[in-house]
Amino acid sequence: MFTLAARLRATLEQLETSLNDLTRLLGQDPSQILQAACYPLPDVPAGKEHEPIEQISVSRLIGESALATALQSYRQWHMRADCSSKASFRLPGYLVLPTDARPALVPLVEQINQLKQQFRSQVQEAEGRDQKFTLVHDTFPGLITLQVYRQLVLLPRPASRLGFTWANKQIIRKIDKDELVRQLNAAKATPPALTDALTWQQCIDREIYDVKRLPAGVELRLRRPVKTHPMVNVRWAEEVSPRQQQVKAHLPLLLCQDTPPAVTPLGDYPPAKTRQRRPQRIADEPLIPRLHIYPYYP
Repeated sequence: MFTLAARLRATLEQLETSLNDLTRLLGQDPSQILQAACYPLPDVPAGKEHEPIEQISVSRLIGESALATALQSYRQWHMRADCSSKASFRLPGYLVLPTDARPALVPLVEQINQLKQQFRSQVQEAEGRDQKFTLVHDTFPGLITLQVYRQLVLLPRPASRLGFTWANKQIIRKIDKDELVRQLNAAKATPPALTDALTWQQCIDREIYDVKRLPAGVELRLRRPVKTHPMVNVRWAEEVSPRQQQVKAHLPLLLCQDTPPAVTPLGDYPPAKTRQRRPQRIADEPLIPRLHIYPYYP
């Protein structure tokens, strides 16, 4: 019976072999790449990962340098010197191959993504967060699992346009007041580490009081910020519904089509123009800061 660590090593070795095959397929004849571009992002220094993102300067690579950088990015799994391990590596970009490359590329990308999912499932077999961390980092020092897990994206059909952009959204969800009170009451029994039980109970009681004293017409919303990250809006060349799809631009996209798409490259953050939004009806001040719960005025 193989240990879990041994099975993880075997899966990662298979993944590396498949990525070597992908590198050979895409890199053996750079002239077969119809179009290639990558938009390298600046590194996040260690200790700076939680600071607000106010500006991101984007550079651009095209042609063979973009191809080489893209192939390296597909196996960028480890911590880098002086870079934060909590701010994961991203490389927005795309590679366009001719249509006749699809029969060889599809099964290879599917195999790579299946091995990535297998690796992730094996990690989840370890019980508890601390056990997972110990298993991975004792077996593969410096490995960042999120970067191993990320699937490669091969677009399923030709695209007429790729529009790279920045996502700077928030998760917003309606919260039922009665359900929130029940959850808060249940939380009294589990104070966080290094927190006195009485202090924790008093904190929860105050939060319950704040919820119950809200006027009947005021609703609640969870509004949790999501870190700024690159996205790409893909517009399909075919008449399909929906005609456009948004895809995370963590790694360079793969396309197989004989006519390269029109491309809006990724620009610096923040963009020069921002979309006008409707007036805000969620209060600026949170009702329960630690849970990102805000009053909402219908």
